[in-house]
Amino acid sequence: MLAVTGRLRGHIGVVTGAGRGIGREVARALAAEGMHLALVARSGEQVRSLADELTARHGTPVFPAATDVKDPAAIERLVAHVEQQLGPVDLLVNNAARTESVQRRFWEVDPEESWDVVETNLRGPFLLCAALLPAMVLRGHGRVVNVTSRSRAAAETGTYTAYAVSKRALSAFTELLSAPLTGTGVVVVDVLPGLVRTPMTDAMPVWDGVADDAWTPADATARLVADIAAGRYDDRAGTVLDAGTLPPD
Repeated sequence: MLAVTGRLRGHIGVVTGAGRGIGREVARALAAEGMHLALVARSGEQVRSLADELTARHGTPVFPAATDVKDPAAIERLVAHVEQQLGPVDLLVNNAARTESVQRRFWEVDPEESWDVVETNLRGPFLLCAALLPAMVLRGHGRVVNVTSRSRAAAETGTYTAYAVSKRALSAFTELLSAPLTGTGVVVVDVLPGLVRTPMTDAMPVWDGVADDAWTPADATARLVADIAAGRYDDRAGTVLDAGTLPPD
């Protein structure tokens, strides 16, 4: 077990989509800094495995939660359980996302699948912010990270419409939250991860054959989120932070 001496020792965070990809690396970076974590994903097996790994490595409390972020009742139970098990939440990372299962134009995709994409990527952050922001504002402290996207796959192919719409709306949500949060001690920012190899991007034909140097490492986003959690970018509330261009050191 490694000694925990990081900047975030004793802070409490919630990371959605933590079972794999970017969320998994974000959780690892935060735990290494001493943060106590709730790891949220639809797959309980994935977050349980990661929780065991992080607890063994860092000795920090890590709470796995198999939760559908689109479900208001599930979010209510999640927040109550996290506050009971870990304490008041300092950081919310809205990372959970999905895209269409096929690379087709909007009218060729099952509309129910398209709407499920929108709900995961947008309703999930809405529900979590609604559940956690009141307590953050009351305490005068908190940070929210919304993981957004340039939606380049949609722009290049005219497909993945629901993903693009939801991610652009999530950016608007960040911008619109920022003004009323000014002066409350709560900061919300967008993070652009760049093009990252994840199970989601691996399943998208548009990225077949992309050169290795075009990909951004997932740990660049993870380091950036850890810096945000530590307050480095509190003066950038409501803006977009690009993991591919901002130096995390």
